[in-house]
Amino acid sequence: MEGIIANEFLNEFMDSSSSSDEEMEAVLVDRCAHPKVKGFIERVVHFYTDLEKAYPLIIFLYFKNNFRISRGSAEYLVETYSSSRFYTDRSYQGGRPQSTAEAHMLSFLCFSANKTTFREVANRFDVSLSNLHSTFNKVFSFLVEDVAPETIKFPMEEEEKEAIAREFEKIVGFPNVLGCIDGTYITARKPKGKIRSTYTNRHDSVSITLQGICDANLHFFDVYTGIPNKIHDSRVLKLSFIGSELQNAWAPKYHFLGDFAYPLRGYLLTPFRDYGNMSETEKKYNLKFWQTHVKIENTFGVLKSRFRQLMRLDFHNVETIVKFIIACCTLHNICIARNYSWKTKFFKASVSTNLRLISGVTVAIKSWWTNNEFK
Repeated sequence: MEGIIANEFLNEFMDSSSSSDEEMEAVLVDRCAHPKVKGFIERVVHFYTDLEKAYPLIIFLYFKNNFRISRGSAEYLVETYSSSRFYTDRSYQGGRPQSTAEAHMLSFLCFSANKTTFREVANRFDVSLSNLHSTFNKVFSFLVEDVAPETIKFPMEEEEKEAIAREFEKIVGFPNVLGCIDGTYITARKPKGKIRSTYTNRHDSVSITLQGICDANLHFFDVYTGIPNKIHDSRVLKLSFIGSELQNAWAPKYHFLGDFAYPLRGYLLTPFRDYGNMSETEKKYNLKFWQTHVKIENTFGVLKSRFRQLMRLDFHNVETIVKFIIACCTLHNICIARNYSWKTKFFKASVSTNLRLISGVTVAIKSWWTNNEFK
């Protein structure tokens, strides 16, 4: 009703011969400004530090604590995204300035890493809801279509396979393991147009199944999601793209470890079931099996603790849920791959340099709060 009244008023105003150009411009052009945080990236994010271990009392200034990835990983993503086909750097021709590639990526990371809402992220990064929604679609597509195929993939070279098997063997001596496979729940709201009972798990909550295969360093080799939680894990494996390739590509030398939900195969080992008559050899096998297989549980735990939105997704359709999960798995792999080089760079920093940095950060943050118009 309000829209009809507004259209009638606008038509009457445009038909009026007494209206001036200034009055017409006031009706058609004037915008209502919503109060938002100004310059959050320049005044706050750029002063975040990576020195949590050295100075735990300033954790609120820690970049990784707010975005769940290191600054080096974030800079790598921004650089890659800015040169991709999903971000177009347009020349300024008046109006509202275009959001930078850094703002696109950091807004996505801020949403993914915290239990927040689109509205809060939009207010923090000084963009509208429609702008933020468009940004998310671009970052989704960039991570899923461009980065994921290069980040989430199985090793093809024999040297890489042997290195992975050696890492698994270092744990408790379980030989020739190429990966651990399992599934986990990703709690979500009921997808639009779907039947709730189809997505309800044994805990009576709506969820999506995420199947993952990882190595000893918690790095994903393969992820498959979007399947309703009613489907058994063994069925999910058959439906997945990798299910038909495991036997042909890596058997008989290498094998994967799966729990009781999976069938026993030459390329997929499972533990012995305990009916009260297990031998000492079988008990020893099970012990070493679970000590090695726990890596996939660790991987899921790190993934969900790093990207808090995965605790419960509030998207309305399955396609968006799947894209977001794969995007988070892609970011997880990037963090795992870049973790060691970041630690090396961190510990090479001198104490005097760190102290000067902390002093500069403290002054900058104090100045920002003093001059901020929303204090």
